[in-house]
Amino acid sequence: MKDNFRAKSRREFLKNSAAVGALLTVPFGVEANSGAGSERQLAEDPYRTLNRQQGAHAFNGSYSGNYLDRIAFPIGGIGAGMFCMEGTGAISHLSVNNRPEIYNEPYAFAAISVKGVSNGAKVLEAPVPQWKLFGPGGTGNGSGDRSYGLPRFEKGSFLPRFPFATLELEDRDLPLKIKVVGWSPFIPGDEDNSSLPVGVLEYQFENSSTKDIEAVFSYNARNFIDGAGRIVEEKNGFRLVKANNRNGTGFSIYVNQNDAVVDYCWFRGGWFDPQTILWKHIQNADMVSNPVVDDSAPGASIYVPLKLGPGEQKTIAVNFSWYLPSSTLTAGTSVNAGSAFREKPSDGTASNQQKVSGYAGNQLVNTFDPLGDGQTGILQSPTLTLDKRYLKFLVGGGTNPEKTAVRLLIDGKVTEMATGNQTENLVEKIWDLKKYEGEKAVIHIVDQSTGPWGHILADQFVLTDNVNEDLYNLSSQAKLIAGFEHGNYDGWKKIQDEVETNEEIDPFYRPWYSGRFKSLDEVVEYWNHHASTLREKSELFRDAFFNSTLPAEVIEAIAANLTILKSPTVLRQTDGKLWAWEGCSDNAGCCHGSCTHVWNYAQAIPHLFPVLERSLRETEFEINQNKRGHQVFRATLPISRTVHDFHSACDGQLGGIMKIYRDWRISGETSWMEKLYPRVKESMDYCIETWDPKHQGFLEEPHHNTYDIEFWGPDGMCTSFYLGALTAFVEMSKALDEPSGLYETLLSKGKRYMEEELFEGEYFIQNIKWTGLRTPDPVEAQSFHTQYSKEALEILRKEGPKYQYGTGCLSDGILGMWMAAVCGLDEIVDNEKVKSHLIAVHQYNLKDDLTDHDNPQRPTYACGDDGGLLLCTWPKGGKLSLPFVYSNEVWTGIEYQVASHLMFKGEVEKGLDIVRECRNRYDGVIRNPFDEYECGHWYARAMSSYGMLEGLTGVRYDAVNRTLLIDSRIGDFTGFLSTASGFGNVGLKNGNPFLNVVYGKINVEKIVVSGVEKSFVGASFS
Repeated sequence: MKDNFRAKSRREFLKNSAAVGALLTVPFGVEANSGAGSERQLAEDPYRTLNRQQGAHAFNGSYSGNYLDRIAFPIGGIGAGMFCMEGTGAISHLSVNNRPEIYNEPYAFAAISVKGVSNGAKVLEAPVPQWKLFGPGGTGNGSGDRSYGLPRFEKGSFLPRFPFATLELEDRDLPLKIKVVGWSPFIPGDEDNSSLPVGVLEYQFENSSTKDIEAVFSYNARNFIDGAGRIVEEKNGFRLVKANNRNGTGFSIYVNQNDAVVDYCWFRGGWFDPQTILWKHIQNADMVSNPVVDDSAPGASIYVPLKLGPGEQKTIAVNFSWYLPSSTLTAGTSVNAGSAFREKPSDGTASNQQKVSGYAGNQLVNTFDPLGDGQTGILQSPTLTLDKRYLKFLVGGGTNPEKTAVRLLIDGKVTEMATGNQTENLVEKIWDLKKYEGEKAVIHIVDQSTGPWGHILADQFVLTDNVNEDLYNLSSQAKLIAGFEHGNYDGWKKIQDEVETNEEIDPFYRPWYSGRFKSLDEVVEYWNHHASTLREKSELFRDAFFNSTLPAEVIEAIAANLTILKSPTVLRQTDGKLWAWEGCSDNAGCCHGSCTHVWNYAQAIPHLFPVLERSLRETEFEINQNKRGHQVFRATLPISRTVHDFHSACDGQLGGIMKIYRDWRISGETSWMEKLYPRVKESMDYCIETWDPKHQGFLEEPHHNTYDIEFWGPDGMCTSFYLGALTAFVEMSKALDEPSGLYETLLSKGKRYMEEELFEGEYFIQNIKWTGLRTPDPVEAQSFHTQYSKEALEILRKEGPKYQYGTGCLSDGILGMWMAAVCGLDEIVDNEKVKSHLIAVHQYNLKDDLTDHDNPQRPTYACGDDGGLLLCTWPKGGKLSLPFVYSNEVWTGIEYQVASHLMFKGEVEKGLDIVRECRNRYDGVIRNPFDEYECGHWYARAMSSYGMLEGLTGVRYDAVNRTLLIDSRIGDFTGFLSTASGFGNVGLKNGNPFLNVVYGKINVEKIVVSGVEKSFVGASFS
């Protein structure tokens, strides 16, 4: 009934949107109230009326009722792991072991027991969402491992104010006003304190009666780190440690009240004995104090006595700190020169390797073990006297005679060579040594490959006069040179590697905090000393960000997606470098390597944490780029040189050049840009010669892109990236007094082609071309999952390559110009044509109801009566039989990219239309408002939402020339500005600019409003 009501109400609202449209014309420039972010300001915000139905969640407002059901608000540090505070107050999504654990809902809860009150004992949470009661794993058996059956509060209201979230609880049985505030530090410009492995739940109690209240607060938890582990002491709390606990690791839960009493071991018994006795203690307001036990305990509790006079308030802060630095996490193929032969021979099949077979005994040489094809090296035997007729051995693995082989060398020259058979099965090889009789020789086992099948397997080297010698059952006449059975290499040794040596790296990921702190004790000590200061600084950010007169749906969208930075999508190495997935699968990261074409869209980090963002550029240009200028678009983890065995991503690599320009202007560090400039030039030249070898000004050769396929022939999307990168490169070249004539010529040619050949009169299209190119035809060309069956060949002959868009109206069709705009570059392509394209995308691709839309691809991002922005439509015909992959979907982040670009062009209302459709999907009823997903949870592309700040206001600070720019599309306003040196509020009042810096400093020497330099007379700075 609920879903039918929702669908009906939503459709009715959308049908009546013309009436609601009048509400959209209220002034944008209302002056911000003091005490921004307060409930008073929220109540007066005119945009709160822009919801779907009466009583629904209002944009940027609180959530209650069914709108609480899916809320999970991340709390933790950047790259440190997280837990989520749910809309009910429960914790879930516990992911502190260096990977996502989306369905990890620990048995942990806070409770209050008011003495002398009937039904006075309750879990400090709102009612359990109905979807949890049947459907998820285990519910058919009653979910005995959950606390769902314990009494809870009747109602809850959840107000997010990132990085804080406040839950208000109500219940008629209790004379208390209760708030639960969850938070963790988030301070723009202070990446280290924003990366701490900590979080807090503050329980605030106010006596709403006229009598004294006596109660007991408790926080209770099983050992959710390791059920077989131990629970040990923590001051005013307890620590959960693993069974194989290493000194100083674990998860601490504690309060700051010295009158706390701790029960380190719940009642031990069968069935539900521990839970039963625990709840009895809570009901009776008992303060149980059991000591630490030597073995595992069922759980532990913290009890705090609470006495409140009428109207009196008290807060109990429950602190969560963790230190779990160990992982076996790697991603990608790292080039580990010289590391192919590690401490001892392999025991057989390595992790992520197909089953190895055919070797003799228990060990062999296996250069895939332990880290895959990225390892290289050469293993040399002791000098042999070739005193028998045959050399027999077993070999498998790669087939490349130059890079993966067994070689016989006499006087330093290769005289015999053998390779594997591109399987993991070792087979027998025989060398006839008759012509070498009596010679001295050595054997090399060689692995100089880091690509697919870039490894070698070898075993059981035997000299014999019997050509039929059984290598698995040697005769007494056979001479065993090496069987690799003694835990070593039988005297064989590693020699100089032929591959350029890589720096020594830890083979597994370690989080940043493990380099900053040596133990959990150090984390707790640091947190205890700095928590109050970090709270104050986090409040400064919160208050400045929400002190805004921008539309409520925009503020909601931006703030909600800042939670991505606290999710397991983002990791941070011990050296401080940022690394990220695209999103999070349920139990592992999804799509590794800070993927350049996805992270193009993410505009929050460069402004909030520019040091972290610049580390991404350093990885791209200094580590992931080879001497030819080819960039891999996925970095390995740990970050290191990787294999260059696939296409560059044209949008990722060209976008990176624009981002170098952006990050330079944000930081003001010209020396940083100058240092990277030679690598940027290599990259730019590679892009030209790879995709525009005829120097025509557009990408013609097949070019890989964010849709995981190659576009054949010039298209608006990728050529706009080319023009943006050329523009950025020309600007950087001029700043360094470097020649730029070739690039300016290409830019001029490309602009003309885009405007004359790729603009069909309303929007930009693709001119499909697949013949007459340097690249082989699509059947032969390298691609990712693009195979041509007999049926597909028929389509190729009629329509051209699979997975193109041709005459389609592509939402990303002018994406490179949006990138130019958010990077601080002037857009190159004619403004009216760009604007026309965006209006067409709004007209054709934005749907308010997808009930009748066909999507055979991935439907759950938006389907049924959801609204959303489709990736591509063909309003004028010409849709291909197999258009590009994902074309029927609604993608997270694309909506905000188009919306903000429309705002840049003054089409504010059309941009807001798109934002509303997106945020209506993420209202808490079906989807989590703080988890916009696509290829995984907390998908990075959703941080394109940050671009709407500049799209609406034109606010940008250029640190190179210390200029503040404002170009408002909404009249007077108050907004948020974050720079490399500080943050605060910026805006226009009666057309005059003002800047209020609340943290750090922002050195403004010049201010430009809508292209006109303003004097400081009339401007307000503080």
